[in-house]
Amino acid sequence: MPNFSKSQNNRGSVEKDNEIVHAALDARTRSNTRMILRLCTQQLRFLRKEARRVHPIEACAILFGKTNRRGAIVKRVVTLQNVLKSTTRFEIASKAFFGAFMQAEKDGLEFIGLFHSHPAQAYPSVVDLEFMRLWGDAVWLILSSTHDNFAAFQMRDGNVRAVTVKTDKV
Repeated sequence: MPNFSKSQNNRGSVEKDNEIVHAALDARTRSNTRMILRLCTQQLRFLRKEARRVHPIEACAILFGKTNRRGAIVKRVVTLQNVLKSTTRFEIASKAFFGAFMQAEKDGLEFIGLFHSHPAQAYPSVVDLEFMRLWGDAVWLILSSTHDNFAAFQMRDGNVRAVTVKTDKV
C-alpha cells in the first residue's frame, strides 16, 4: 500500500515548495475539458465539515462512484483518519483503505480519486505530484483550509490537468 504522505519538515519549506509547485502548475496545467468531476452540494459540505472537524490536521477521504466518457460522478465519500495526525502530510491506514475499496467494489462503485485538505492553496504539493504519478487517472480533490475552496487535478501523460468540478443534485 503506498504511503499517502506529504513530507515537509517545516512550514517555511512547505510554503517555498508550494510556490515552486504553483509556478510549475501554471506552466504545465491545462484545463482538462474531457474530465468533469460531479459531486452534490451535500458531499462538498460533508468534506468541508470533516476538514473543519480535524483542523489543523489534514483531512482525507476516498471518492467512489461511476465513470463515463465525460467524467465521473461521486456516489460515495469515505472519510478516513489521517494516521499521521499531521498539518502538512496525510496517510491512510492500509487496512481501512483496503476495507473501503472492497466495500465499494461489492456495491458496484469505482474508485474515482482521493480528497485531502491543504493548509495552503488548493494545488497539489510536490509530494502530491509524486503520488499522482503512481495513481494513474485518479482525481485529486483538494480543499484549501485557508481559502475555503475546492480544486481538482489529474495526472495524464505526465502532465497535471485541472479537472472541472461541478455540483449536481446527485
